[in-house]
Amino acid sequence: MILKRLSAYIQKQQRVDEVTLLKQFHLKQNGLAPMIEILIRSGHVQKTVSSRGERLTAQVFYSWQENQVIPMTVLL
Repeated sequence: MILKRLSAYIQKQQRVDEVTLLKQFHLKQNGLAPMIEILIRSGHVQKTVSSRGERLTAQVFYSWQENQVIPMTVLL
């Protein structure tokens, strides 16, 4: 199942940006979002959004947490 492959990929990479995930799994953002939300709620994946000023689009990263954490999104 793609959800397990997605989880295993993030776990192996430890930290991966959203653009890489979209390319790796041949998905669009609206297809990736529901699956990522499931992984975030599991407590092992954390989402980090890095805003890079007003002119550049924000970068989104997903990182693997060995120990379960409270599901959250970090904004930088």
